[in-house]
Amino acid sequence: MGVGHVPQEPIRTEGASAELQRLKHRRTAAKRSVDRGIAARRNARGRWAEECVARWYAQHGYTVIARNFRSRRGELDVVLLHGTALVVCEVKARANNAFGFATEAVTPAKQLKVRRATFDFVEHLRVTDAALHSRIRSTRFDVATMTGVQLEVLPNAF
Repeated sequence: MGVGHVPQEPIRTEGASAELQRLKHRRTAAKRSVDRGIAARRNARGRWAEECVARWYAQHGYTVIARNFRSRRGELDVVLLHGTALVVCEVKARANNAFGFATEAVTPAKQLKVRRATFDFVEHLRVTDAALHSRIRSTRFDVATMTGVQLEVLPNAF
């Protein structure tokens, strides 16, 4: 039917075995260690920025309730209480503005994740600390950016 001749036995070179050949390992270990180093620096910069932001808020009369709260719907970097307002601060850190401003990284999708995680946090408070939960009357979302060593806090960012 126009297919041509198909041999019964597979074609092998002289002396080749019937076993499958293993995949050859490529040299990726050195690259991974470089990538880990970059990631470690980024993570360290982020942790340092969160420390600075928490310290800034504490100096301005806020009470830090939680840091790096994780739920299945997202993560909250710094959660604070100021009077009866729950303040959720998203922290962004950059070495410089070469690839855009840090505030640009807080996209509408990220804002939605933070809002959903905040809902989970309030529910967590309701279960674990009813006294603190009853004090909360409003919620505010701030963005704090650390570019180099310069801290900028944007209250009511979204």
